[in-house]
Amino acid sequence: MQPRFAVFSALLALTTSTPLYVPEHLPNPIKCPIIFDGRIPENQTLASFDTSSSPYSPTYVKGENLTWSSILLLPNASHSRFDTPSRKPLEVTINDASLFRPGGGDLQVGFRRVGLLLKDDKNDPGADAADSGIVTFHWSVKQDAARPFNLSHEYMNVWHERADYAGNQFTFVGGVVLEVDGGTGEDTKEERESWKVQGKSNNVVFRTPIVFDEWQNFAIQLDYVNNTLQVFYSEGNAELEAGTEKIENDNSGGGQLQLGIAKKPTETETVVFDGYQESIQGREGQIYGGVFVENSSEGCLSI
Repeated sequence: MQPRFAVFSALLALTTSTPLYVPEHLPNPIKCPIIFDGRIPENQTLASFDTSSSPYSPTYVKGENLTWSSILLLPNASHSRFDTPSRKPLEVTINDASLFRPGGGDLQVGFRRVGLLLKDDKNDPGADAADSGIVTFHWSVKQDAARPFNLSHEYMNVWHERADYAGNQFTFVGGVVLEVDGGTGEDTKEERESWKVQGKSNNVVFRTPIVFDEWQNFAIQLDYVNNTLQVFYSEGNAELEAGTEKIENDNSGGGQLQLGIAKKPTETETVVFDGYQESIQGREGQIYGGVFVENSSEGCLSI
């Protein structure tokens, strides 16, 4: 009979030389035709965002005289649910220099703003497949403990802006939402530490607590035919579940998906041009993953 210590030594050698493989992901959950893919390939560099070789526009929307390679980070974070092992997360950051000037306009000193636009997403009604039929917009977010938000402010993080810039079909916000933006303006812990999805009229249609140590996955389905909106949500690697029923929403006007950070001021009258913004010590950041837009016209939904 082989001595027990010899058996133990053989087992130890086996476990140390050939570690047990634990897959990070379930099989790829994306099942529908992708209209726009904003996920980041593993070989993507920060410098590529300053050119047309990333999934995003190298031009919009950022502070004056800033480059995307100085704004974005490639964090050492786990993959989100809708990223495969060949994709990686991306972090958007703001600081005191994140001041945007629209073409020919005044510097927007009320905001601290940066927003990524998918480079093939056109700003004309009906100009691309994301503005007709039934379309689902996906993204995941994760919080950076080293670059936290000051959630006494309103943070607009993902929005689908109308082509005429007169509003959004939907908006994804965190923190204390200003009254002018449909919030109560009350600075409570519940309000600060929750994500809100707003419809066309800034009405809050979905709310969930911010999870500070896990991925949170969101999908918003716009039905352009029936003018409805529906929210789907999950945490970690769990499948998306319906967070709302189909809600009546004015989805007209076309437009573009934008994700990033628009930190709004407190004590403001115009939001865009005045109000209080404390100095940001270093940078504030939001980690994104699993960004894509899919065609759901045949009843398809990636969960």
